[in-house]
Amino acid sequence: MSWILEGLREKKARVSAMARRGGHGSLLRGTALMALAEMGNRVSRILTAVVLARALSTVEFGVMALILTTYELVRMLIHNGLGARIVQAREDELDEVCGAVNRINWIVGAIMCCVQFTVAWPLQVFFDANVAPMLLALGVVHLIYPIGLVRSCLALRENRLGFMAAMLFFQITFDNIATAALAVMGYGVWAAVLPKIVVAILWVLVTLGRVAPVPRVPVSGAKMREVVAYGRRVLGAETLNTFRANADKLIVGKALGMEAFGVYSFATNAGSGIATGLSGALGQAFLPYLSKGRANADTRERFMLTVRAMSLVIMPLVTLQVVLAPWYVPLVFGEKWVPAVPALMLMCLGTLSRPVVVATSQLLRAADAVELEWKISKYNAILFLVAIIGGLPFGVVGVAGALSVASIVPSMIFAQVALAYATRERSKTASAQFREAHA
Repeated sequence: MSWILEGLREKKARVSAMARRGGHGSLLRGTALMALAEMGNRVSRILTAVVLARALSTVEFGVMALILTTYELVRMLIHNGLGARIVQAREDELDEVCGAVNRINWIVGAIMCCVQFTVAWPLQVFFDANVAPMLLALGVVHLIYPIGLVRSCLALRENRLGFMAAMLFFQITFDNIATAALAVMGYGVWAAVLPKIVVAILWVLVTLGRVAPVPRVPVSGAKMREVVAYGRRVLGAETLNTFRANADKLIVGKALGMEAFGVYSFATNAGSGIATGLSGALGQAFLPYLSKGRANADTRERFMLTVRAMSLVIMPLVTLQVVLAPWYVPLVFGEKWVPAVPALMLMCLGTLSRPVVVATSQLLRAADAVELEWKISKYNAILFLVAIIGGLPFGVVGVAGALSVASIVPSMIFAQVALAYATRERSKTASAQFREAHA
């Protein structure tokens, strides 16, 4: 055990030294804040998972997973990359870009609400589960968040990572605690629905109160088309990523039954939830940092620092999860979840690739290479679909194992492709600037 700790200390020292040499102290502070916020969220989420695992049956857990999975699949339309467009915007175009993004956010919110209302009853019939009332209630959330999304992106642009970390902590922890409390009070599956509506309202109120708006200016048709084109390319990649992250649950639920759906959802949430949530939070902190690499000749160094910093946080947690899963699952969640342990361990192993996956995605967005991100996401989605289908004959464990392999191996290849593209584009830009300066 001592050699493991010593290795981690050495790795941490190397990352810190790289940061000091590059003058990236604020990045590490911001990353630490986001990591602490996410760790706090994970503590509350674990407590909530314990309460739900003991309060709900495997079938009820499956019903809850179906509702939340549908919500996330519909909500993927808001992951259109327009926040990154605001972060990248020049000062002279910022007001107009914010105006365009705000209009698009409202249109997308209305579309998501309508889609969720439309699919609620058909899903209830298709899965033979009482999910329609909860899906209708959650649909309202899509009309609340657009009120504050632009200001939240402005806070990220200003590198206010302390504020972003605090909001992330409040948003998820309040949701988790309220869900656990309602579950104890006997609200059943509704315990996972009602807090999300309250959290959305509170998040908007705090964001509007703490982040100043930009002046409203007319938005030209050309700027609107440019922002829409940017968002459309990123949306394609995010759609495939969200499909890949959630469609497996729907396929397992329909092919193996609602009880298997509950077991698989538990294994996914308890196994990959920590690394997935933590890497997503850290990715927000690294986007502005990687964007600055476009103006410097250190794209590769910034990418490697991003991967190493995230790995330093995520890999020890994943290792502990895998080693301790056979003991803590029955002890903490109850004996009825013991059948989920093998799948949970495999899901944990699959998340070892998350630092590379997230860093690759953020690097491509920082390099404005959303077309390449779309292609990588497309290939990833195909690989995941093949893995799910190949694993189904072997049950929940088979699907988990196939997805883990499909996560780790391709991520390393795609990272090299993305890094080669970003550094090549940086070299072309530098050469063009040199020729212009000496023309």
